[in-house]
Amino acid sequence: MSAWELVRHQVAAAGTVTDTVTGNPLRGVDVTLTDGPAAFLDMIALRAVQAGKRWSNLAERPDRTRTRADGHYHFMDLPNGGYTLEAAWPGAGSRFAVVTTTFTITRNPDETINRVAADISLDPTTLSGTITDKDSTDPVVMAEVRLQGSGERAFSDSSGHYVLAGLEVGTRTVLVSAQNYESAAQTVALTPAGSTQTVDFLLTSK
Repeated sequence: MSAWELVRHQVAAAGTVTDTVTGNPLRGVDVTLTDGPAAFLDMIALRAVQAGKRWSNLAERPDRTRTRADGHYHFMDLPNGGYTLEAAWPGAGSRFAVVTTTFTITRNPDETINRVAADISLDPTTLSGTITDKDSTDPVVMAEVRLQGSGERAFSDSSGHYVLAGLEVGTRTVLVSAQNYESAAQTVALTPAGSTQTVDFLLTSK
């Protein structure tokens, strides 16, 4: 008679990846364990040999996973030790920063894993500022702020504040228009990915 052993897999590290500005979960973010203890690295090297040429193109591997629609990810059965984790959203280009964090896996005397909660927030490349009346210094409400050559735009709130988040890096021209005011423009360098640039505008009445 054959003896069968029941293997109970355990979640070792899990979390949710969200947008720092909106708090919304992010789907399709690659979460990768870029470093770990020797036992983990040896296991990954063996799996890579077994997978051959397919290895680099696998979205789901023991050292890499991708967030679901609710932003969730997890890793199973990790050996004890310290790990380095990297979260990047390749589908978003340079609209978000790459985030790196560390954690440590330990086990109890009964070999159950002390699960690590590793929530991650990705900083979007962001442009923000305040739009005010040049003469009165009052906030200009509902001014349209847009990036030249794209459909990205926002409107100033009751305090004259605006935010454009999730932008591609690069040198961009920011255009502002509001009823009863002269239009205005400024050029800004949005870099690096995940940074926030502040551009304020003083509008002149017509």
